[in-house]
Amino acid sequence: MLPQPTLFEATVPKSMYRKTPPWLRLYRRDLPCEWTGETWDLPTTSPAPTLLDCLTVLSSTDADRLVDETLGRTVALHDVLDLCRTSRRGSPALRRQLHEAALHAASDPERRFARALTKRGLNLLNNHWIGQYCCDFVDERSRTIIEIDGREFHSAPTVFRSDRRRQNALLLDGWLILRYAAADVYGALDACVDEAANAIRRRRRGKPAH
Repeated sequence: MLPQPTLFEATVPKSMYRKTPPWLRLYRRDLPCEWTGETWDLPTTSPAPTLLDCLTVLSSTDADRLVDETLGRTVALHDVLDLCRTSRRGSPALRRQLHEAALHAASDPERRFARALTKRGLNLLNNHWIGQYCCDFVDERSRTIIEIDGREFHSAPTVFRSDRRRQNALLLDGWLILRYAAADVYGALDACVDEAANAIRRRRRGKPAH
């Protein structure tokens, strides 16, 4: 049902040599037993090593998208962390992804925002608790909170009132709260992130954010 790929890639044992058609590329290496399994009775690599292999051949944009769509979902974070500790092959690309990705973010706009912040030198805590409130992004040094609001999560009357009470409590406790609509993250990401980054840096220097 999807467009047919122009190239298939597979990992095979070093001892296996076969002539391959142009649409098949083989990577020959012997894998630890914990990196392999079976799918439909075929030997396959497990999710974390497969992700690592993909990162070595994908473009930066496609690699970012793959990590955001799979990490914490079909690929377990603890398996990826173990792989970083035990594998040298491709580990720089994987470590960069772990540094840039919002590992605990729940939505696509949050993941995009997190990556854009990291590229500006700001690696914030995401889905972080402040007292009884879980916040999308937190910079404790500047006491800044960033919330990404999707309409489907914030339009119900009870949720709207709860958000106001929550925001007032955090403001009175000295936190700056910046809110961005998910639509603006999709349509004007750089403008939103630049505004947030400038506010955080000014507060870190002890200057007003406005």
